Amino acid sequence: MTFASRDNGCPGVLDNEVMFEMQHSDSMSVSAVFCPPATSQRVNRLRKTCGLLVAWSCVGWLLLSGTAMAAPLDQLPLDRWAKLREAERYQLQVAEKYYREQNWKVALAEYEKFLSLHEKSEGAPYAQMKWSQCQVQLRKLNTAIKDGFQSVVDYWPDSPEATACAYFIARTYKDMGEVKKAKQAYLAVVAKYKLQLAAVYARTDLLDLARLEGDQVRRMALWRELTYDIKRDAETNAVCADASRQLAVHYFYAGSFAEGQKALATTYNEQQLPYHAMYYSRGPIAELVAKPETKPIGDKVADAGVAFLKGLAPKDITAPADKAKARECWFYVADLEAAAARPEKVPPVYDQIIKMFGVDDEILGRLAAFFKSQSRREDARKTYAQYKDPIEGQSQIAYSFREEQKWDSAIAIYRTLASQDQKLPHRWKGEMAITYRHASKCDEAVATYRELMQEDTAKASQWEWEIALTYRDFGRWQDAIKAFRQTETFPEAYKQMAYCHRQLKEFKEAISLYYQVIGSDPPSAPWALLQVGYTQEQAGDKEKAIRAFQQVCSKYSKTGQASEAHAYLQDKFKINATLGGDTAEAEK
Repeated sequence: MTFASRDNGCPGVLDNEVMFEMQHSDSMSVSAVFCPPATSQRVNRLRKTCGLLVAWSCVGWLLLSGTAMAAPLDQLPLDRWAKLREAERYQLQVAEKYYREQNWKVALAEYEKFLSLHEKSEGAPYAQMKWSQCQVQLRKLNTAIKDGFQSVVDYWPDSPEATACAYFIARTYKDMGEVKKAKQAYLAVVAKYKLQLAAVYARTDLLDLARLEGDQVRRMALWRELTYDIKRDAETNAVCADASRQLAVHYFYAGSFAEGQKALATTYNEQQLPYHAMYYSRGPIAELVAKPETKPIGDKVADAGVAFLKGLAPKDITAPADKAKARECWFYVADLEAAAARPEKVPPVYDQIIKMFGVDDEILGRLAAFFKSQSRREDARKTYAQYKDPIEGQSQIAYSFREEQKWDSAIAIYRTLASQDQKLPHRWKGEMAITYRHASKCDEAVATYRELMQEDTAKASQWEWEIALTYRDFGRWQDAIKAFRQTETFPEAYKQMAYCHRQLKEFKEAISLYYQVIGSDPPSAPWALLQVGYTQEQAGDKEKAIRAFQQVCSKYSKTGQASEAHAYLQDKFKINATLGGDTAEAEK
């Protein structure tokens, strides 16, 4: 195996003594592979150099490994797996197993072993790259770049891994805050690999750097390359689509709707384009027209967008598909007029829609929503009153009153609906109860729920639960405890009762309930024991509180509650608890 000398001038070829050690060791580490203990000072220098290379490359991958974007660069294709000998596949599978388990040190050793035994294998550059990734996970970032990823680039320059590692080096520099080095490395990747996947990812990271530096010209160039120059496939589509959207928004802000929709057209097909052209342009339009100095630009974009959408709307709407598309385009015309702060133009658009397609509840609902957005609530209610489905129309009117906190008006409508709607009478009484709760009328809400318990017996337990929640929400703790006790919802009822007891400073009762949850519902036990700790602290018993938090850490070490208890012990009590130990040991 050959390793190029770097800054220290150490030789590039391992001597016979080193090779002998490599060939006769079953568990040789990478550092031993590069430089066994019996070697000379010359080879020791080589080991230091190579070690740094590998570690630095690992860093780049580790910091990126959390993102799906880089995953395709870190895979060995099946056709290359097929080229491995059986012994090579076995060794690599062992290393991969430990890597998947995030046992980085063991995986590192297994990749080293592969390199020592199969230095000329098809999988060698892959193993070197993965070795580097382990170094990254172990936070040896400089080693990953210089001794890992760079080694792949130097010694296997024609391998797919060389391309990937060139990107990982740049990404690692970026994540380390070495912006200048990162930018140079990214630009080198783009220049060398042009349209390959690594260069695509390099452009996305360069976009991030350009954003931080406020370099809008550079961002534009990168967006255009990703939008128009890169061939889209399963691996690049998400990146290119995102660039096309950002480019479109930039053009909309700049006043060019045509260029913006052109960018979106590279991502969305003919059926999808109307919606996305409206969606991504309405924000810029609204911001532009809100300022006197940019309002002319906003109006220009809005006019162009309206014309574009009208042009897309089919004139012949005899076919159902064409009718649906035309209707959709006209809806979006209304949306852009509203975004452009031209409310006087919106009702005429809906008049045109009704003239073309007839009146229906969807059209009326959209128009009513527009009126509400303009604080024209009476106009909205008049529109809801025209619904072909009068029940739904009245429901919307009642809800609009509730939005305005006109509780009595809303309740009156819900009461009428409860008597009129033969299919769903209980729905409207439920809405009445919710309205009473919003109106801070606890007793009226409870009385309504009690009526529902008698009338809607199939859902009696649900209404009983709502009664308990109502008492709780109004701080009527004793009533809430009695109501929760009547429900059949375990362990939630016990949790709620314990909460109420804590509000009443009845800590012993709360703790007793938490322990019943611990003993009867294992999935809730970590949470309940954590609450015991908090309750003991509320009660002023610091020692028992600490003991409970420590028990959470020891008994349920792999849960989120254990992490919370561990942090609380450190922050509140300055105690370092050990996360670990099985349940049996903790109980002893």
